[in-house]
Amino acid sequence: MERVLAGLAPERVWHYFEEISAIPRGSGNEKGIADYLEAFGKTHGYETYRDAIHNVLIRKPASSGCEAAPALLLQGHTDIVCEKNADVAHDFRTDPIKLKVEDGWITAEGTTLGADNGMAVAYMLAALEDDALRHPELECLFTAQEEVGLDGAKAFDGSLIRARRMVNMDCGGEGDIVVSCAGGMRVDLSRKMSMLPFSGQALRIFVTGLAGGHSGGQIDKYLGNSNRIMGRVLAALSDVCVARIEGGSKDNAIPRECEAVVAVPCIDCAKKEIARMEQKIRAELGEADRDFAILAEPVQAPERMASPEDTRKLWQLLCLAFNGVQAMSHSIEGLVDASSNMGVIRMEGDTVIVTFSPRASMESLNDESQMRLEILAEVMGFSFHLCSRYPGWSFAKESPLRDLLCRIYREQTGKEMELKAVHGGLECGILLSKVPGLDIVAIGPDAEGAHSPDERVNIASAERTWNFVRSIIEHCAE
Repeated sequence: MERVLAGLAPERVWHYFEEISAIPRGSGNEKGIADYLEAFGKTHGYETYRDAIHNVLIRKPASSGCEAAPALLLQGHTDIVCEKNADVAHDFRTDPIKLKVEDGWITAEGTTLGADNGMAVAYMLAALEDDALRHPELECLFTAQEEVGLDGAKAFDGSLIRARRMVNMDCGGEGDIVVSCAGGMRVDLSRKMSMLPFSGQALRIFVTGLAGGHSGGQIDKYLGNSNRIMGRVLAALSDVCVARIEGGSKDNAIPRECEAVVAVPCIDCAKKEIARMEQKIRAELGEADRDFAILAEPVQAPERMASPEDTRKLWQLLCLAFNGVQAMSHSIEGLVDASSNMGVIRMEGDTVIVTFSPRASMESLNDESQMRLEILAEVMGFSFHLCSRYPGWSFAKESPLRDLLCRIYREQTGKEMELKAVHGGLECGILLSKVPGLDIVAIGPDAEGAHSPDERVNIASAERTWNFVRSIIEHCAE
């Protein structure tokens, strides 16, 4: 295949990043990447474990003379969030990610890049391959289905892990050392709609042009949520029946687009109201959502539509459901303590499903979020389903590994690492519950736009981070 990243440093990291970018690996479709990793491990003669959910653990024996050093675990996930621009023809189940180099960054052509968490995968493969690297026993854990509730980490057999030191590489940027993260859950609220023969005039409403982004790392940017906006539009129309609705594709990505086909008594009247709402909402949004628009056009009438009462319950739920920042930390400036993202709306037959991704740094706040959604479902006549829930990762007062990283960084750069708590979900809390006493840190290069087609990773930062990772491994061999 043509190497877009050829000539970039570090050469082997980008080699592997490009290799895995050619392998479709959306959440739940990790068999191909697991095949690749398993073949890599066995080809190199390393102990290789693979489970039913396609987690892969590769263990490399310590360098000669380093056998007495405690083992080190490197960890990241193989799956990616599959988001693309509406005008891009790309099938994440079969098509490779099309990479491009642009102004010192690597990005993709109209899709998510997969640097989250392909950079960790590339770093681990390069480290496993590097026989010149002095290292302790090295365990590399490649987890699956992280983006849909950290399911791979939940399913992994923690007894296979020998290490008691772990570097997660799913969080950055450069110079930051992440020391705690939020827990969260995925919740579905569903309602079987009473369907009637279609009557009235058929109108397609399309909310588009929003920036989107990571529902943990960017929830505090107050970006527009297309599903929430659609609820407001339907409420403004009032005399409307939904025939079809679909918005967002991932619960942990802030949705950029939402489309509905509805029945209205007067298309011209509806278009005027939609234009008024578009102007009002555009004034509320920030510069990141400058391309926001609501398109409205007549379409061929479908056969059926939801009843007025069921449609009303739907848009009431979309308007009432909490979305965005719920609480800020009292102890860490700028840290979101609790939030919720209304990530997906879809219809399966006659049933409409709205998917939420609440997060919180404290389990009591996650309990509250779950309770609120249970109450909302009961009041609005929806069914509540808790799809998954995962624990947070609390700050450890003592961490020799954290101290080591800070010392290495200080010696290399003359600067201090910045300790950070993040609102995004990491697998650290789950793995800590499986391996009590595991000393954990999380790092990564400078990257932007995760969970959106604007995702990109900085080339120079990725090289410096690789050199940092190599230094960590070498110091752990002492």
